[in-house]
Amino acid sequence: MESDLTVLFTGNVTHKLDPKSRLAIPAGWRSAQGVELTILEASSDGFPILKCFTREAFAEKISGIRKQGEARGVAPGEIDRYIGFIAGRCFPAEVSSQGKLLIPKAQRENLKLTDMATIVGRGPHFEIWEPENFKVANSPASVAELDKIFNMIS
Repeated sequence: MESDLTVLFTGNVTHKLDPKSRLAIPAGWRSAQGVELTILEASSDGFPILKCFTREAFAEKISGIRKQGEARGVAPGEIDRYIGFIAGRCFPAEVSSQGKLLIPKAQRENLKLTDMATIVGRGPHFEIWEPENFKVANSPASVAELDKIFNMIS
């Protein structure tokens, strides 16, 4: 298998959760199969989400937080406290040999997932959203202002 540092998560899809609360991962992302993930309970635009990182991508993110804090003169203890807060919101998971990811009951309830979930690629990680929340947060009107800055899709 290729190094999980090369996994790039792109696109989005809405899938049905199976009766065991497992979510099928898109076929193009299956290079993450068998790779241990670090899943962070987070929010985006006020909506609860799960951010799913390979272990290496998560370690890189934490390293970036430490470097950013140091560059801004944040006390080392405060940086450690913030990193500890983030780590405390994480749990490990693995994409099964069937290409499915188990969503634990507590996280499923926090996201208000019923029978469907939207999986969104974000490059080095992917996110899991409740489908209606994803539609609201990513409506053309909400993205239009950002596109004026980055000029990527218009």
